[in-house]
Amino acid sequence: MADLVPVLIGTAGFVVGECYVLDEGADVIVGRSRTCDISLRKATAYLNAPPQVRDEDHDFNTVSRRHLRLQVSAGTGSLKLHDLSTNGSFVNDEPINQSREVNLTEGSFSLRLGTRESFRLTRLPQDDPRVIAQRAKPTQVDDGVDDKD
Repeated sequence: MADLVPVLIGTAGFVVGECYVLDEGADVIVGRSRTCDISLRKATAYLNAPPQVRDEDHDFNTVSRRHLRLQVSAGTGSLKLHDLSTNGSFVNDEPINQSREVNLTEGSFSLRLGTRESFRLTRLPQDDPRVIAQRAKPTQVDDGVDDKD
């Protein structure tokens, strides 16, 4: 069996269908800002949406510019989640009060940022096509939209 790697798989909102590999030992910031390690403004559905739709999407705008910090422990399957937002981060629909630790060896977790953008926090084999495709993706270009609240 192939080694398993931690991933975020988008399940709702502009991130639906996206797969983000979380390298072991990584310290990752997730949010709306293009300067984040995982920028929701670089999700395919966001980039393909008309500018007016993006600007008027209240649910998307409940995600902070720097919303969540993920710290991936090397070799343990454990992740520390730190809420950096004003609208909340939720694991299995329970609010993260400042920080929380989850262990992916115990199973998968749902993760929601703000009111809608949602992920499945899980592990996939290194040879899973989604992992391979994500690692092969070139850096995405700027969408030309200013980061604003």
